[in-house]
Amino acid sequence: MDYATSATATPAADDRAGALCRQALQQLHSGIGNADATIDAALRIDPDCLCARVLRAALLVMSGSDAARTALARTLRDAAPRAGQAGESERRHLAAAQLWLDGDAAQALWLYGQIVADDARDTLALRVAHQGDLQHGRTEMLRDRIAAVLPHWQPGEPGHAHVLAMLAFGLVENGQCASAEAVARQALAAEPRHAGALHALAHVHEMQDRSAEGIACLLAGRDWWSTSPSHAVHLWWHLALFHFDRGELGAALRIFEQHLLAAIAPTPANCVDASALLWRLHLQGLDLAPAWARVADAWEHLPLGQQRPFNDAHAMLAFVGAARWPSARRLTRLIRNQAERLGDPRRVVLESALHVCEAALAFGEGRYVEASAWLQQLRHLAQRCGGSQAQCELLHLTWIEAALRAGQHGLAQQLLAERVERRPRSALNARLRVRIASRRPSSARQPGPDDDADSRSRALAGSPT
Repeated sequence: MDYATSATATPAADDRAGALCRQALQQLHSGIGNADATIDAALRIDPDCLCARVLRAALLVMSGSDAARTALARTLRDAAPRAGQAGESERRHLAAAQLWLDGDAAQALWLYGQIVADDARDTLALRVAHQGDLQHGRTEMLRDRIAAVLPHWQPGEPGHAHVLAMLAFGLVENGQCASAEAVARQALAAEPRHAGALHALAHVHEMQDRSAEGIACLLAGRDWWSTSPSHAVHLWWHLALFHFDRGELGAALRIFEQHLLAAIAPTPANCVDASALLWRLHLQGLDLAPAWARVADAWEHLPLGQQRPFNDAHAMLAFVGAARWPSARRLTRLIRNQAERLGDPRRVVLESALHVCEAALAFGEGRYVEASAWLQQLRHLAQRCGGSQAQCELLHLTWIEAALRAGQHGLAQQLLAERVERRPRSALNARLRVRIASRRPSSARQPGPDDDADSRSRALAGSPT
């Protein structure tokens, strides 16, 4: 797609708006800078700038949020008068966004994929399709779609680092960690401030239990990624996960309070990260009722049971953590009703989310045998949960804890053995082994003497890092 031109009133406006569109595309790809604000600037210069409308539509589709539907409808309506003068690529982009708005996310993903198949250098369509592959649990496509276009790119040209960053993420999600690390580092060598490449590298460190390296890597670039509108909160989440694995619960909690809870404004991605980290701490027995209330409040302001079941599952964790049982049961009904209506690939993700919700509800109400049974059904659905392996790992941790609390110690040992096989160097696994051996479920507590002393003091008196 050519972002250098747009149908405008004057050549001067065309040049300036086109330059801003190119800048917004680069900001979207790198995660550095505010692409949405740059699109606004392009539209102030040229209200008829069609490429800016296409970019905005893509951003709204990638949000995976039903809260974006009103803004997307307005964007497509504003684009309609100029659509007749658009090129074929722009028309297809707008058509794909319209499909998403109409509720046909699977068909929208297919059309974005077709745009890429016809033009391997359309990085906007590639990015939207890549995000859709993650949301729909299409793990192999996270790698294969990007690998198919890579031969059309040359090292050093604009956009190449972004393609590499997406490929690195696809590789790590398919368990090819060594290749993922090499590709991510290649992307960072070409573009040192590429948040997407750093994110892929964080996943490699996470999956290989290299927590100390992960912490050092993220802290080394903190000055630039911490200002990224699209990546900052999620990379703080990754940093907290590294501390969590090391048993530094105080440090993880401090990151939650300073960087996740502080950004809990009704944004689904931020709410997901907050719920996911808080639930991990919850499984360790920490009493976090006030924090749960704030996260649940944020979820209450978001539309649920619609486009993104992955979000719904994390909303359920917050409702259970905050003991908001009516909200929890209402959400379960919404997801069940939607799953019964759909026959497309989204049904697999919906059913996965439904099992997560049923398990979380049973866990929260102390029905641990039932929670364990629900999680058993997720064994073959977890890879289709609509999130990354690092995110979906929470299901396995919850299953171990449910088995322990249900007195199913043999099952807990088997589940731990599975974790050890996948992640033999995990410090968390070592702690779980001690708990299972003692057959003593954890009880609600505050960070205590068993936590790393330095991280605990930082949690009480300052930054964890």
